[in-house]
Amino acid sequence: MSARPLVSVVMAAYNAEAHVMTALARLSAQTCGDFEVIVVDDGSTDGTLAAIRAAARHDPRVRVVSNGRNLGVAAARNRGNDVATGDYVWFADVDDLWSHRFLERMVTAIQAADADVAVCSAEYRYGPDLSRCEPVVRYRRAVTLVDDRAARLLLRGTGAMWNKLFRRDVLGTSPFPLMRSKSDHGALLRLLPRMKRVTVIPDTLYTYVQRDGSISNGGVAQPDNFVRLLAIATESLTHMEPSPALKRAAVQFRCLIIARALRESWRFTRIDEDTSPELVARLEWADLLGVRPGDGRTLITCAAAKCSPHVARSVFRALGRSRWPEHGIRAS
Repeated sequence: MSARPLVSVVMAAYNAEAHVMTALARLSAQTCGDFEVIVVDDGSTDGTLAAIRAAARHDPRVRVVSNGRNLGVAAARNRGNDVATGDYVWFADVDDLWSHRFLERMVTAIQAADADVAVCSAEYRYGPDLSRCEPVVRYRRAVTLVDDRAARLLLRGTGAMWNKLFRRDVLGTSPFPLMRSKSDHGALLRLLPRMKRVTVIPDTLYTYVQRDGSISNGGVAQPDNFVRLLAIATESLTHMEPSPALKRAAVQFRCLIIARALRESWRFTRIDEDTSPELVARLEWADLLGVRPGDGRTLITCAAAKCSPHVARSVFRALGRSRWPEHGIRAS
């Protein structure tokens, strides 16, 4: 490895003792070995910090950063990004899986295209034994896109950071908004005006593992995060010269965010114990939907009007239409 590594791998770790050593071992098997691993311990109360310190004593590529207290994944990633020294940065999740050729393939692609970011197809595993597998995003061909075509691809992709390799100077300092969840989506939206050239690798090189109790699967509805994502997207687009196609992609992105807010809030709300007025009051979606709903029926109707018919059908099917009539809510 050179004095300054080619790639900085940033991993946030909070009470990750069960996964962090496996992740570091998996990284050591990468076919591209010119990298540093910056593990940011976010105030863990288990043996995470001791484990990564032990790993650093045996592998000089491992750097340990400690927040001292739990500040959240966004703050931890910002800290890792701001001390990174590589030409490129990859934000990997400590409990996920990836190809042993991830860095080799991504570095080759981003250098060949002289791109700001490389993105690959990704899948996710879930279920009690993680045996179920589905694509998160699947690209059909290798291609390099520029300007608004690049922005459109990123708006329509997964929104996550882990299946992407960034040029470090594009990231700047502290790119992640301080949100408990969806901060990777917020960072990508913030960076949208800076990423003029994106190269795509169609191969599936990253596997996102959805575990019970994770931030994205933790049972807490947070509609304010979706409101903030829409605000960040609007701000980013003001710094661009959007074509009609990019404007359409932005509208589709807004529809997707509303759909995800619906799905998350219904998924993480105990509807059986709520009447529809209490449910609406607790979800507080007024800013997100652009309306001030009076009851559950109005809420669903307004959401359907904002979403495309295809998205609306998918969302309502996922929410479980059969449960609504007993609460006076209809999918009209």
